[in-house]
Amino acid sequence: MKISFFSKMAWRNIKANRKLYYPYSLSSILSVAVFQMMASLMTNDFVRQRSAALPSLFEVGTLVIGVFSVIFIFYVNSFLMKRRKKEIGLYSVLGLEKRHVARILVIENVMVSGLSILTGLLVGVLFGRLSFLFLNYLLDLPNAMGYSTSWEMTGMTALLFISIFTLTLLYNIAQVTFSNPIRLLKGGKEGEKEPKSSPILFVIGLLSLGAGYYISLTIDNPISAVNQFFIAVLLVIIGTYLLYTAGSIIILKALKRNKAFYYKPGPFISISGMLYRMKQHAVGLANISILSVMVIIAVSTTVTLYAGTEETLNNRFPEENNLSVMTDEEMSSRELKETIESVQSDLNEISSEEGYTMTDQYYFRYMTLWGEMEGSTLAFQDFQGGSEIPLMVLVMPMDDYNRLAEEPVTLSGNDLLFYTPDPDLNRDSLTLFDKTFDLKQINDMPGVMNGMSQLIDPILLVTPDDSTLDTLRNQRNSELAEYPVTLSADFFWSLENSQNSTEYATRIQESLRDTDYPVGLFYESRDGNREDWYSTNGGFLFLGIFLGGLFTIGAVLITYYKQISEGYEDKERIQIMQKVGLDKETTRQATHSQILWMFTLPILTAALHTAFAYPIVQKMLMLFGITSNTLFTLTTLGVVMGYSLIYWIIYRVTSKLYLSIVE
Repeated sequence: MKISFFSKMAWRNIKANRKLYYPYSLSSILSVAVFQMMASLMTNDFVRQRSAALPSLFEVGTLVIGVFSVIFIFYVNSFLMKRRKKEIGLYSVLGLEKRHVARILVIENVMVSGLSILTGLLVGVLFGRLSFLFLNYLLDLPNAMGYSTSWEMTGMTALLFISIFTLTLLYNIAQVTFSNPIRLLKGGKEGEKEPKSSPILFVIGLLSLGAGYYISLTIDNPISAVNQFFIAVLLVIIGTYLLYTAGSIIILKALKRNKAFYYKPGPFISISGMLYRMKQHAVGLANISILSVMVIIAVSTTVTLYAGTEETLNNRFPEENNLSVMTDEEMSSRELKETIESVQSDLNEISSEEGYTMTDQYYFRYMTLWGEMEGSTLAFQDFQGGSEIPLMVLVMPMDDYNRLAEEPVTLSGNDLLFYTPDPDLNRDSLTLFDKTFDLKQINDMPGVMNGMSQLIDPILLVTPDDSTLDTLRNQRNSELAEYPVTLSADFFWSLENSQNSTEYATRIQESLRDTDYPVGLFYESRDGNREDWYSTNGGFLFLGIFLGGLFTIGAVLITYYKQISEGYEDKERIQIMQKVGLDKETTRQATHSQILWMFTLPILTAALHTAFAYPIVQKMLMLFGITSNTLFTLTTLGVVMGYSLIYWIIYRVTSKLYLSIVE
């Protein structure tokens, strides 16, 4: 037979089954578009410039979307093939050999998948550009973000989906090859067998989910949060899939064993319906749950970042201007004090010449040490980065502490003022370099020091005088000479008249550049950083909304196709129930109950995952200077309610679609 014959047959089949191919093609096109847009973010200029970790984050996101695409396209393909088994079986009865049927399937696959991939790539580019234009207009960011695509990402997208469609084709050909015509003729009417429960998978799912939750609840610092976040996510994803596939069947069978409850028209129809289809649709429900969590987390975190920009600036800059002072290992505390006061005098003079008056001036000296608490001894060590973070210890003299504290203190020669964020580290005495000090406890650090470390809450030690600080520094450098510590200082001030602060900041930077102080100076201002912070956090908000939109499209897509497939599967079953005596209203109520449960489960699962993800995500937000739990809590609640509303609208629309099919 000529290839033209098979081509005509394939085209005729596609047209004859257009009610099946329209949703199949739409699902394939949107899957390609969503993956292409996600992949393009890996090479986006904003993503690459803002953080070295962001491209890796989007690589993981792209991988997740790719896995979802494989699962989803196989899911919709199985529905399509089930509806076409009778047609394919007829070919064999009418005399076509299996190799001829395989050729028709190949041509159909090439036509549909080729058009889907090309259209999906085009939709991805157009929708990506339009959504970027719309979000740039909506958010009115200082620096507009551009949507860029690369041939590399386009080629990767095309290659992935060519591979997926090839695998589905091989699966379809295998079904035709290894099935007899009679079975194919009956295939469309074959019901799902009652799935077997698997207590082992159920237990593994519980353990996996519990382990993911445990990691989130026990994370104690932002660095550990970043390092273990993806492990926790993977465990939760595995647990979600296993609990939907195995746990749901165990629960439904338990309800079925409750005869007093089960043998009523409503529960009988809804529970039996969910039980027999759960094997096929559990993965779809798990996908919707995970995509919903991704929407909530992506949007809530980026909205929090943007809404908390002023808080971040205020934590980073307690006053309008900040001068950081760095020394070498030889400079003493007294010499550092004299240098700072000289710089302060010069800055007051320069400010006065420019018509400004400096106010709220204060400084403090300190050194940063790292160590571990061993009983009542604080053992110091080197720390040059890594996932295991030791205790961070800030040491400062009493005079500087009293300039910052609301209640000044008095220390004798053997006293140290001590603050720790961990109550388990409280001690009455502390040994440093073989000398034991008496500790005076305080409950809080001075507020101006709260922004000094976004990674971990440090311990604070206050020495009675400058000489004790110098002695501790020298002893530490004698024991750990390879990486000596030095003294540092921060000098803060505001302006009586803060207008034209940008010009003032420029003048200060020029003046400091021309000096020859024996220290390193680094000047920053709150206003000078405001635009950069809003631009960066606005960019993250942009990406969060964009990703939230992509994941929502994915959830809608899965929900839409799930409802169509379930509608066709339930249509004949419901008609049979009505013929044997069940009235239309009873079957309609049972169907509504079944649909409602299938829609409620994913959003409840997403809300639960979000609640347990809160601690680890909140720790990660600390890396960006967000310390307000209230802001993140309110934002997350708002996003959950907003997404629930969107999800309810999806439920209303798709349930009507389902009912229109079955009725």
